[in-house]
Amino acid sequence: MQQRFVMARLVFANAMIFSSLAAVAQEGGMALETIEVTGSRISYRDLLDTPAVSLTRPGDYLLQPITLINDTRSEEGRKQEIYGTIEKMLAATGKRFDLIYNDTYPMLLNTQNFRVPLAKEDKRPDVSKVSLSVRTSIGGEPAKAEALARELREFVEKAAHVGRTEIDVGHETALSLSRPERFRYELIKAIAEDTTKIRAQLGNGCRATVEGLSSRIEWRRVSASEFLMYIPYRMTIEKCGEDGASSK
Repeated sequence: MQQRFVMARLVFANAMIFSSLAAVAQEGGMALETIEVTGSRISYRDLLDTPAVSLTRPGDYLLQPITLINDTRSEEGRKQEIYGTIEKMLAATGKRFDLIYNDTYPMLLNTQNFRVPLAKEDKRPDVSKVSLSVRTSIGGEPAKAEALARELREFVEKAAHVGRTEIDVGHETALSLSRPERFRYELIKAIAEDTTKIRAQLGNGCRATVEGLSSRIEWRRVSASEFLMYIPYRMTIEKCGEDGASSK
């Protein structure tokens, strides 16, 4: 009888959780469309701070950050030379690479919209610059990430420069993933399965409570091409005898 009560309690709780998450998912304004992480990868110490249940998934794109810099005397000349360099890079991208302008949202450049706003150096007002990224698809093959990173750098190194335009190449690649919240229910299913296994190991008298499932998905970069995805949940095990409660 106690086992049936615990199972009914868990089913009811899961139903409430899924209903709440469905309501949140319908609010399109809250959706996080793309995440992007440059450089840093998770350390062992950081890994200790993540929950026991997580998913490792490949990113969608690998990006090489670059900055185009020009110090031609006239501002109009600087614009034309930077835009000319961007235009030549676009012509060389083919179907393998994309050129991205990093504004509030990443913008895919093409022959119609590449004349993006330029910034000025704080200490040198006669210098114009713009930050872009060269992007390539990982294509579901994370093992090829290191080779793709080399190809991105080679593409930038071979790019044609117009006038006095220089291309400053970032030291680290960036990894991006679209719609990370699409992994929410896969993570919740994995957490539920883990909870069931723990209850089975500890005995039917134990009661498991999971909190934090309504939190947004969090992530860490764990390799050149992969993210560790998790929900910062907390599991509490109770009623396992007279020794009290324990937490995970």
